[in-house]
Amino acid sequence: MKLHRLRKRCEQIAAEVEIPKPFDIQRLCDLLGERRGRPIHLVPIRLPALTVCGMCVPTGEFDAIFFEQDTSPLHQLLIIGHELGHLLAGHQTTEVLDPEASRLLLPDLDPQLVQRSLGRSNYAAAEEREAEMIGSLLLRRARAGRVVEQESPLDSRHTELYGRLRHSLEHPDW
Repeated sequence: MKLHRLRKRCEQIAAEVEIPKPFDIQRLCDLLGERRGRPIHLVPIRLPALTVCGMCVPTGEFDAIFFEQDTSPLHQLLIIGHELGHLLAGHQTTEVLDPEASRLLLPDLDPQLVQRSLGRSNYAAAEEREAEMIGSLLLRRARAGRVVEQESPLDSRHTELYGRLRHSLEHPDW
C-alpha cells in the first residue's frame, strides 16, 4: 500500500476512536473493549532482552496486551498504542506461541494448551507499519491540547534547536 493511502486509512481508523479526557491508557482500552464487545486487558511483563516489546494475545473472551514493564512510561504507551493499532485495523495473528514464550507469559498453564488456544502476533511488515501509524496517531490525539512543559532549563542558544528537534520527533511527516 502506498504511504499516502496507508496514512489516510490510519487517520480514518484513529479518528473513529474516542480519546478519553483526561487521557488514560486504561480508560482508552476500556472504551475500545466496550466498542469491540470484549475487554482489553493490559498486562505488564518482563520480557527477555532483544525480543519483542509487546504483543496482543486474543483469547476466546478477551484480548490481552502484554507490554514491557521495565521501560519508560512513554515507551509503554507507544507499545500499547501499537498493539491497539493491530486490534483496530483487524489484523489477524498467524503463529502460535512457542513453548518457551508460553511458559514466560502464562507460567501456570501447560504450554501445549497455550499453543492450541492462543495466537502470537506475527504480522506482515505492512501490518506492522499500519499498527505503528495508528498507535502514533492515537497518542498524538491524546497529547493534543496538552501543555508541554520544558523538561530541562535551556539557555537561549539551545531553545530554538530544542524546539525544532522536539517538533520533528513529535510530529513526523509520514
